[in-house]
Amino acid sequence: MISAAASSPRPATPGYFASHWRSLDYFNLYRLTLAMALVFAGTVFTDSDWFRSGAGTHFQGFAYAYLVVAALFVLGIRARWPGFQIQLSAHILSDIIFVMLLMATSDRLANALGLLLVISIASGGLVGSGRLTLLYAAMASIALLLQHSFSVLGGRTGFDNFFQVGVLCAGYFVIGWLAHELTRRALRSERLAQHQADELAVLNRINAVAIENSPDGLLAIQGNGIIRHANPRAITLLGNPAPIRPGVTHIEAYAPELSRVLSKQIKPGKSVSVTTPGARLRIRSIPLATPDESQVWVLEDQNQAEQAAQRLKLAALGRLTANIAHEIRNPLSAISHAAQLLAEDTRDSAQARLAAIIENNARRLDRLVEEVLTLNRRDRLRPILFDGTTLANLIHELRQTEEIRPDAVIVNMDSTATFQFDPDHLRQIMWNLLRNAWRFCQRQSGSIRIRMHTEEERVLIDIEDDGPGVSVEHQGKLFEPFFTTDSQGTGLGLFLARELAEANHAELTGLPVPHGACFRLAIRRAA
Repeated sequence: MISAAASSPRPATPGYFASHWRSLDYFNLYRLTLAMALVFAGTVFTDSDWFRSGAGTHFQGFAYAYLVVAALFVLGIRARWPGFQIQLSAHILSDIIFVMLLMATSDRLANALGLLLVISIASGGLVGSGRLTLLYAAMASIALLLQHSFSVLGGRTGFDNFFQVGVLCAGYFVIGWLAHELTRRALRSERLAQHQADELAVLNRINAVAIENSPDGLLAIQGNGIIRHANPRAITLLGNPAPIRPGVTHIEAYAPELSRVLSKQIKPGKSVSVTTPGARLRIRSIPLATPDESQVWVLEDQNQAEQAAQRLKLAALGRLTANIAHEIRNPLSAISHAAQLLAEDTRDSAQARLAAIIENNARRLDRLVEEVLTLNRRDRLRPILFDGTTLANLIHELRQTEEIRPDAVIVNMDSTATFQFDPDHLRQIMWNLLRNAWRFCQRQSGSIRIRMHTEEERVLIDIEDDGPGVSVEHQGKLFEPFFTTDSQGTGLGLFLARELAEANHAELTGLPVPHGACFRLAIRRAA
């Protein structure tokens, strides 16, 4: 027997779902079963008085032919050829033809066999999404009326049976209309379900992308400690390179530091701090209200949070100090001018010394104002091309401005290295670094060494001095604003230098050296 329910991937037909073909497959399975039942009935009751004389053999032959045709339709369904609507119409038409032929063999079974078309019409409407259902009902009614008319003309039945035939034909139309309405509603529901499934798939994809690219680590944990999911950021923060097997890996085996968090049962809105090999974390728990007590842990990098808070504070501070600087500059100029006039008019040494103090502190405040304003203009880039010669000329100019002896600065430049940088920003950075080096060095021959060299795709500029260096407790505060160990300093020099470096996509760092201090400016090499 050919199995009509076997399923395998097949090409879809435009305008029809895979469920249409499955329904057609099941409808043909019913037809195969019906054909076998008719063959069995024809074989057992061939000589019965149900059939007219000699018609039992014809009934059996029609039943066999019906079985063969139903079996051939299996091949068409498997091949998806011809099209769905053509195959369905062929199925209904063959049912009408064979039922009419079977009805012609028995007057006693005619009405019962006619009821079989009700199932075919209803199935055709349901399987075919309501298309052509009324046409199938009309075809069956016409065929039934013709068959009964031939029977009346042959004298095998009377005119009074026309009423029964009319009722049966009306039933065909009623069943066809009901099938059409039911199928239309079912199709609308199926399309709605398909649309919702597509929307859900898009939503799931959006959620997956958001989770995978989240700046925070996301860890889904079952109540028993089994990890259900971990995004890449969570794996990075946990600092364990071993792969996570969702549904298998236990949190205690993967991240022992977090196992105690599970036992604490973090309350919603609360958080705990944990240190892992990857970072210092703050963990928040979001319960999922599932039977297995699953929860999502949000892993926040405290270092990054502190840096973000620091950036916000500095941004607000920059705006505030910039506004204050503009307000200070005018009265500061008046104070400086008054101090100069006072120094010119007095002959008393004490008063001259006081005027000098006023002048020096006014210059210091003016320098502070200028540095703040420079910091506020750090995003206005006009980069140009620098090479070893250009940078050496800049250092020579700055050395003369600071009145540094020529033999105190040793300059070693790679003539092949080139880079892009804003000239005003580079001047400010090199001036701050050179001035700091001269302030703390021993001011002997070769006390300051400036070297430019290349490393892979970067140009490195090292400024090193032979001074006392930076103490361990101060190394982490070097680039903080307003931090200084010099009573005459503003505490903005290194902070400003680093900000200007970052504005030019460069990096300013302090390097550990055995003696003195060394700062490195790393710049992307020009193509």
